Amino acid sequence: MIRKRLKIRDLKSKIANEQRQGVALLVVLFVIMTITILSLGFLSRSDVELSCGKNMILRSQMDYLAESGLIHARGLILNPQDAGSEYWTGAAGQQLVAGSDDYYDVAIIRDDSELTDRCNYIIDCNSYRLKNGEKIGCSSIRAELRLDQCIAYWAGLSTAFSPLTTVNGDVYCAGDLSNNGVINGDVFAGGNITGTNITGHKNGSAAQPPVAWPALEVSDFSSTYYIGTASYSVDLIGFSVHPSGSFNPSASNPAGIRYINGDLELPGNVDIEGMLVVNGTLRISGANNVIRAAKNFPAVLIGGDVIIEGGANLDINGLAVIKGQMQVSADNANVNILGGLFIEDGIVETTADSSGNGNTGALGNNPVWRPSGGKTNGALEFDGIDDYVAITHSPSLDVDNITVCAWVNHWDTGDDRVVCKSTGTAVADHIFSLGVSGTTVRARVDNSSSNYDATTACPTDTWTHLAFTYDGSNVCIYVDGQPAGVYPYSGGPITKLDWPVTIGNVNLTDNRYFNGMIDDVRIYNRALDANDIYPPKDGLSGLVGHWKLDESGSNISITAAPSIAAIEVWPQAGVAQRWEQADNAFFKSIERK
Repeated sequence: MIRKRLKIRDLKSKIANEQRQGVALLVVLFVIMTITILSLGFLSRSDVELSCGKNMILRSQMDYLAESGLIHARGLILNPQDAGSEYWTGAAGQQLVAGSDDYYDVAIIRDDSELTDRCNYIIDCNSYRLKNGEKIGCSSIRAELRLDQCIAYWAGLSTAFSPLTTVNGDVYCAGDLSNNGVINGDVFAGGNITGTNITGHKNGSAAQPPVAWPALEVSDFSSTYYIGTASYSVDLIGFSVHPSGSFNPSASNPAGIRYINGDLELPGNVDIEGMLVVNGTLRISGANNVIRAAKNFPAVLIGGDVIIEGGANLDINGLAVIKGQMQVSADNANVNILGGLFIEDGIVETTADSSGNGNTGALGNNPVWRPSGGKTNGALEFDGIDDYVAITHSPSLDVDNITVCAWVNHWDTGDDRVVCKSTGTAVADHIFSLGVSGTTVRARVDNSSSNYDATTACPTDTWTHLAFTYDGSNVCIYVDGQPAGVYPYSGGPITKLDWPVTIGNVNLTDNRYFNGMIDDVRIYNRALDANDIYPPKDGLSGLVGHWKLDESGSNISITAAPSIAAIEVWPQAGVAQRWEQADNAFFKSIERK
């Protein structure tokens, strides 16, 4: 029995030991399993994080590539000469590194929601990596690009914009700029900037223009020109009056350049697809004159002035470069430029001389047209501060005897001049003058130091007809047709000097500006009879200057269009000259799609 009990006890002890070993093994197995599970989770998380890291790197690379596509687009929009079409519209499958798997697609459209704003572009750029024919890591960016500064009007002298002038784009003026029109853009000037209706900022101390003057010479296109190394011949114009009709580029003249060495007139219904080069003055005398530039070439290059007569119109698509002045008749002339106007001597509005002698008057500092406010039809209003009309001297204005007459509505009692031929500021520097000092009508003849004052007053705020004559012996003054003073003056024939005639002031420096309205100014080269002076009669002999002042203003529109104004010309074989009217560009907005 004792042995049996011992065996049972040993068996239980053995079983207990085995149980303890099993529990320990289970604990070890549990620990191993726990470590294994934790290790597998760590490895799993590591794989996910590694994958995410790779994706983040890929996404960053694609974002960078898409942004590079925006810079690519910006460069070609700023330099449209390199585009096959008017501007670069984009391309697919572009690469920064040839042979890589990374690509970007660019699509560009110009924002034409405002037809007068050609400087905004919408850019869509999509970048991606090609892997087994599948696009991965795609990044899409949409941006709005603005070209700025973009000079629509560039002038080398002071300029006064008339009320019917609109400039859509930025303006640079080397002198003073006076604006009575509308400028939808920034203004830079070497002198003072005055006026309202300027939507952008004003910088009146521009040390240099934001955009340089185009380096173009008329002589570059007088016979031949190049595109690359290929030489082409221009079409020579053999008439001073251009024939009507359509004129297009050809295989021998792909830029469609037409050249004349001398003055040229466009009489109307002239349609030029190409470039017009005039080594002289260009006169526009009729309607429906259109000039459209070939790609990368200017539309017009004029060595002298451009004169646009009453009722005439000129449409230019492209860059216009004028070495002289643009004179635009205030009698319903129309100028539309889509591209840019770069003009050395600025724009002036003009009033016609009805005498037939061509003594056109140029308006200074924007006197105001009053089409229905004159004594006879319209009149011209002068502000008494700086307004005037200047008539360049011509032989027809050299007279021995003279009659000067005009309707005036004088608003103050200053010492103001109505009509004068003078230079300098000296008291005696007058060939002749007619004015009002206070309410006294005053005349002067041929540098006489004496003023001849009328005995009849000129009232303010009412229309009054003033006149004086000189017959070689006497100066006679008339107020509303009635004699108002006869004064002996035996100075002989009037001196003939090439001084200008001015309406509304003595000259351009003296401070005797007229304050009020002036109408129907006439100058005769003889002393009229009193019965012919009042009421004024048409058809009398000796009329050398007649400014009716009945106009209503000229319409001028200039819109910056950098995609058609940019040029690339080849004055020498293989030597290109590039120029753009846009100085810079910035992204108005960038957003991820």
